[in-house]
Amino acid sequence: MPDARLTYKRCDSKYLDSAIVLAAGAGIHGSNVTHVARLTRRRLLIGLGATAGAAIAAGGGFAALGDSGRQHLVHDVGLASLAGDAPSTPGVTIASGDLASVYMGRNVGWSISTPPREAHAIVYCLHGKDGDHRFAFDTVELPAVVESLQAPLIVAAVDGGSDSYWHPRADGTDALAMLLEEFIPFVERRTNITRRAVLGWSMGGYGSLLAAEQLPHRFVAVVAASPALWTSPGLTAPGAFDSPDDFHRFDVFTAEDGLAGATVRVDCGTSDPFYHAARLFVAGLPPGHQGSFGPGSHNATYWRSVAPDQIATIAHALPAP
Repeated sequence: MPDARLTYKRCDSKYLDSAIVLAAGAGIHGSNVTHVARLTRRRLLIGLGATAGAAIAAGGGFAALGDSGRQHLVHDVGLASLAGDAPSTPGVTIASGDLASVYMGRNVGWSISTPPREAHAIVYCLHGKDGDHRFAFDTVELPAVVESLQAPLIVAAVDGGSDSYWHPRADGTDALAMLLEEFIPFVERRTNITRRAVLGWSMGGYGSLLAAEQLPHRFVAVVAASPALWTSPGLTAPGAFDSPDDFHRFDVFTAEDGLAGATVRVDCGTSDPFYHAARLFVAGLPPGHQGSFGPGSHNATYWRSVAPDQIATIAHALPAP
C-alpha cells in the first residue's frame, strides 16, 4: 500500500471521478484519500501535460507512467503531496486567516510564513487561475525554498479570486487594489517590515508585473513565473479581460519603463504556451533585467524548479541592512 502520507486536497465534485481515477492510477485507495474538492478540468489537463497524456493514451494506462511517474502526476495536478515533501518547515512559523476586503466584497484568505531569523523584506505571492493563497505554500512550497537558502524573507500570499487576473473587473471587484491598499498594509502592520518584492505564477505572474508597473518603486524586485501574457485582446483566454478596452488599459507591454527602478526577473519554460510572449516582454525591459528560458512547461514541476533562483534574485536585490 502506498505511503499514507499522500494527503489529498479538495476537488470540485464535477471532477471527483477524475480525481478518483488519478488516485486509483497512482495506487491510492480507501482511507488514504482524506478529502477532495477543487480540481478543475483546466488544472487536470495542465497537470497531465503532453508526456503523461501520451503515455496514458498509448494504451498502457497509468501503469505506463511507472510508480514514480504516477505519484508525481497526482502531485503536479494538486491532488497530493509526495511522501518526501515537507508540508511544514522546522523553525518556520505560518499564520493564516481571513481579511475583510472592501475591494473584493468578501473575506479573502491569507497565509504568512516567518523564518527563524531576522527578516528584511516580504515576498508577496500572487497565485494563478483557479488557485488561492495556499498555492505558494502547498504547491510551490516557497517557505521551504526560503529556508534552504537561509534568505531573510517573509512569504505572504492572499486569495485574489479564481480568475480575477489581478486587475479591476466589470463586476466591481478589484484584486489589484485589494493587494496594494488592503493586504500589503495589513502585512506591514503585523510585521513592521516595509521592503517588498512581488512574485507570481501564470495569472499571478501577469499580476506581479502589473502591480509593479502601476506603482513604480514600491517593490525592490518583481518576479514573474510563466506570466499569462498576450500581445492582443483577440488572443486572450476567455474571461481574462472584460473587453478589448480593458485589455489595453492593463496591458503590461505598454508600461515596461515603469519597472526601471526594480530588479525584474521573468522565467518561462520553452514548452509553455506563453513562452513567445514572455520572450517578447523581456526583450522590451529596461537594461539589466533578467529573463530565464529553459526546458519546462506550464506546471508546478517547472515552477518548483525555478523557485530557488527566483528567491536568490529577490534576496540579492535587497539593500544592505
